[in-house]
Amino acid sequence: MPAYDKTTPPSPQAPTWVPQPGGRISLSAGPAGASAATEGSLDACLAARRSTREYQDKPVTLEQVSRLLWAAQGVTGVGGLRTAPSAGAIYPLSTYLVATKVEGIAAGVYKYEPDTSELACVEKGERRKRLFQAAMGQECVMSSPAAVLLVSWDKRIKAEFGDLSDRLIAMEAGHAAQNFLLEAVSLGLGGIGLAKFDNDALRSVVNFRSDEEPQYLLLTGYAVKKGK
Repeated sequence: MPAYDKTTPPSPQAPTWVPQPGGRISLSAGPAGASAATEGSLDACLAARRSTREYQDKPVTLEQVSRLLWAAQGVTGVGGLRTAPSAGAIYPLSTYLVATKVEGIAAGVYKYEPDTSELACVEKGERRKRLFQAAMGQECVMSSPAAVLLVSWDKRIKAEFGDLSDRLIAMEAGHAAQNFLLEAVSLGLGGIGLAKFDNDALRSVVNFRSDEEPQYLLLTGYAVKKGK
């Protein structure tokens, strides 16, 4: 290995990622702008969003669930275009609702059909304790009245994008989850996204297809109010 040459002059220009003197520009958005956001606006929802791990023992309504599902994967345009972007408009995600305390429907597992805006019953019956176990004992699962599972079917997207498909699916799940979480804020609900779960145990709870893979588990409900 050649010796370090102390006579080598330093680079005349600093790397572009180093802040330059006098190169900072104040922006109106951020913490200062958020405080002035109109209630119910996107800015207000972004500022208020927090991951909620404690929920009140209170049901959510079917109307609230409907809006959450639409926000995550609802159809918004001709050709089945949805609320969340998808590479090549392939939409490899499917959405399952695990209802525990949802007014208007029985406890059980339902598949969301975005093209018709319907819930198809997969199986009735309480699932919360088994879901809690599949999520490796995360306590928030036990108090949440409703959970939404995003799963993926990768055959078509792999044919189109090859090795990029796993990254694209993960990105799309993130897009859908953020829509869900921001809609929860707009409805006065809390929410959280979980990726710590046992795939096989989750499959036994939700009974999604054998060629589908779980991507993201989303919870919602009324947050326990903390004292100031």
